[in-house]
Amino acid sequence: MMRLLTSILSLSLLVACSYMSPSIKPPAEGDLSLQQVAMDIQANSGKRVRWGGKIIAVENTDQQSEILVVQFPLNRAGRPDDSLNSDGRFYVRSANFLDPEVYKPDSFITVLGQVVDEKKMTVDQKQLTLPVIQLLKDQRWPANNSVSGLPYNPKHDWPFVGYGYYGTGSYSP
Repeated sequence: MMRLLTSILSLSLLVACSYMSPSIKPPAEGDLSLQQVAMDIQANSGKRVRWGGKIIAVENTDQQSEILVVQFPLNRAGRPDDSLNSDGRFYVRSANFLDPEVYKPDSFITVLGQVVDEKKMTVDQKQLTLPVIQLLKDQRWPANNSVSGLPYNPKHDWPFVGYGYYGTGSYSP
């Protein structure tokens, strides 16, 4: 009986921790920043990068799909942190169809890819040259359900609202 209980506990712990780390690891040569690549896109062609941010738009053609992303720095878990300053925008290109209902605008994504091209676009009246990376792997992030913008805390957040200190469920020490 004890062996069964230990096995169940170990399996539960393994399943619970499996979501903690993203499926994308930093490239072996280290993370090149968007600023570093944007200064000379052609010189950085072929290098692997791991960037993340908020999806602005998804465009599909017969040959490929492209996602326009506004970049935000990644936290320790690899999730984009939109409370920090952005270094700009970049495109993600894929030969596969990227469904706009799955890759929704305003959702967050972390991508591992290879710098392959540059693309010009106009934002308001400003002409920008943005790096394009070929998608190798991506991690889409669930919406943050916390009102305060902090990560979900099961001790104090929904469905426990009303059961915390003073019945509010919002106190976090």
